[in-house]
Amino acid sequence: MKKPLSLYIHIPFCEAKCNYCSFASFVTNEDNMRAYSKCLIKEIEMQAKKYNAVYEIQTIYIGGGTPSVLPLGLIKEVMSAVYKNFSVAYNAEITIELNPNSASNDKIYEYMLAGVNRFSIGLQCYSDKVLKNMSRLHATADFDKLVGVIKNFGITNISADVMIGYPTEKMGDVERTIKHLIELGIPHISCYMLSVEEGTKLKTMVDNGLVYLPSEGSVINMYNKVYGMLSNAGYTRYELSNYAKPGFMSKHNKVYWNRTDYLGVGLASHSYVAGVRFSNTSSITEYITKIIKETSLPTAHEKKITLEEEKEEMIMLSLRTIDGLDTKKYEREFNENLLVKKNEELKKFVKMGLITIDKDNIIRATNAGYLLLNKIIVELV
Repeated sequence: MKKPLSLYIHIPFCEAKCNYCSFASFVTNEDNMRAYSKCLIKEIEMQAKKYNAVYEIQTIYIGGGTPSVLPLGLIKEVMSAVYKNFSVAYNAEITIELNPNSASNDKIYEYMLAGVNRFSIGLQCYSDKVLKNMSRLHATADFDKLVGVIKNFGITNISADVMIGYPTEKMGDVERTIKHLIELGIPHISCYMLSVEEGTKLKTMVDNGLVYLPSEGSVINMYNKVYGMLSNAGYTRYELSNYAKPGFMSKHNKVYWNRTDYLGVGLASHSYVAGVRFSNTSSITEYITKIIKETSLPTAHEKKITLEEEKEEMIMLSLRTIDGLDTKKYEREFNENLLVKKNEELKKFVKMGLITIDKDNIIRATNAGYLLLNKIIVELV
């Protein structure tokens, strides 16, 4: 019986770079997109020779960048290469990221034919003014139209990305965004707090005093508002930034949090297989050269995870989720009783109302604890 494996496919292209974006993505032309897709297919073939004999793919996530910016037909070609070279479970969850301005009716149909059964749409905010400030190319009406197109094909497994804490974004914008998503019946919502990253246009704007970030208190209030609205509407916060109606949790995302094996293909993609982390080069020139000219995998970094790193990751990732940190499982894996080793720290956090420890010795962060999660993790590792 084959082991489970999840596959991430990176499409590093966008129609324009958003002010806040630090991902490996850039604007290019159709010829380069087609050349990249050929390389991607070749990498899939090479990786399959290493892993297909042992693994079966359970989930696939096509992310970016903006996968929907690819010319019609390329996603189907890439997915055909996956099916041809890997064993894919018959009930695999297959997700693709979309931007409202680049996903047409024909493309949605193509993705469905390619096996996609989950659509993740980058909304960010249901305010045209805020979207413009972010340098997003779509308007709120484009989002509504795309949701309608997807639903007309009979697809209900839809996710929307929301960002809070962007300059000029107000509490009213956040409330309107969440209210609208609830009314549309979007069953999965990812809500991220803005992180200002080096090398982004937003970082330059903030450093030069051209825009001002909202206060930490304002962002916390936004986060709590989102949590309250979605909880009241029947969504479960199953991870720090992710909410879902029953039956709509992302199986692929849970792979990362549960530390199970996943393989990334494409520029700057990351993998974790059999206790080894490795990643591809972030240079598009090097990526193409490695695959086409050298016919070798474009791996840039590779590292065997140490025992201490495994402990840290289990604590960090588990506390982000509704399942929490199972200390019995931790002891089985590492032969170490965390409740004894960190007794004083745990008692302090319980007293502060930041964590709970149930009768099965599972540690979970409270709503207040989620907002101070980094502090908790640092003291427990």
